[in-house]
Amino acid sequence: MRTFTNNPLERMMMQIPKTGREETPRIPAPEGHFCHGCGRYGLGCVRPCYRDGKQTKKQHHEL
Repeated sequence: MRTFTNNPLERMMMQIPKTGREETPRIPAPEGHFCHGCGRYGLGCVRPCYRDGKQTKKQHHEL
């Protein structure tokens, strides 16, 4: 790719920036926990959760 000037910083400015921090892997919820299998576990749970509707439907079908 051609540059407009001979400035060596011009090539650096055309590159896609890299993120400074690496994301640490999150620990999944334990097997018996309500949030088991939820992708938001550990990010800050806000209730009512979108999974509450699924849980109540399952409970109604079991009765």
